Amino acid sequence: MPARRTSGSKYSKEFNNEIILRTIDVLHHSLVPMTISEICSNDMVLNGLTSQKMSKVLGELVKMGIAAKAKSKKLNRMVYISTEVLAEQGYDINNLNVI
Repeated sequence: MPARRTSGSKYSKEFNNEIILRTIDVLHHSLVPMTISEICSNDMVLNGLTSQKMSKVLGELVKMGIAAKAKSKKLNRMVYISTEVLAEQGYDINNLNVI
């Protein structure tokens, strides 16, 4: 029977920071909202991560105000976009009607 992980993270703090920076970079260079799988496919390091890990990272970015999250009616999935990109496109990021 394999040993269970009782504490600690699977990823080091340095790698978590790299994941966050790479995610910000991918979002910043996209002009359209992206799903988690689209974000992962745009970066070599992010490509190997689970959707659960990316969801946690993106949730942190949304809480910090770096990214915005909404549900795409067309895809029926959650999509993410950089708030900086939204501001450049003329949206009022203080009054976003997103989740």
